[in-house]
Amino acid sequence: MGTSSSSPYIDSGGQQTTPHDIVNELKSGLQRFLDGQSAHPHATEARRHQLAGGQHPQVAVLACSDSRVPVEVIFDAGFGDLFVIRNAGNTNTFGSAGSIEYAVADLGICVLLVMSHQGCGAVKAAYLTGQDFSPSLSELVNDIKSGLNNHGFSTDDHKTYEQACIAHSRITAEALVQDSDVIRDAVSNKTLLVQPAFLHIDPLSITWLEPLYGKD
Repeated sequence: MGTSSSSPYIDSGGQQTTPHDIVNELKSGLQRFLDGQSAHPHATEARRHQLAGGQHPQVAVLACSDSRVPVEVIFDAGFGDLFVIRNAGNTNTFGSAGSIEYAVADLGICVLLVMSHQGCGAVKAAYLTGQDFSPSLSELVNDIKSGLNNHGFSTDDHKTYEQACIAHSRITAEALVQDSDVIRDAVSNKTLLVQPAFLHIDPLSITWLEPLYGKD
């Protein structure tokens, strides 16, 4: 990750630190960006050479593919800092779950950030009726719709859309823990903190939701 005047970088490289420290460093990186003081860490040729033999990120991020959600930029991160998975609607797909399982089992990440965002088009699509999507997109949208409906959101009521965008991060986080033995075991053993969050695009800020930690 980045640096500030009061604390060293918490980045890839196997430092012994707590998941809460890592989340706090994400928050610090965001604050640097908001303050116009981004350090642009680990963007050097030397850093790339350092990582040529392998990566050791401590954070995985499941975020939306939306071009308004540039993860490394808003967290002021560089090469090797974040293991990023992005798809439409930051959804619990076969590909995203497998990528996260790799990050947990092989890379040893100890924080998974699941971040939804304001004005998500994929969540909006779950509220549409009579809309034809491609087969793959239909599966993704139906998964979002099912998750929302199972958590008390009526996708027939468009007034619930904004709150649904916020809740979607936690719905996805809970689904990942429930459906994946690898992720669930890591959370139960307290070696992985799953942190849902919501990105407000304008003005830019992040609402940090209650983390899943030690959850059965």
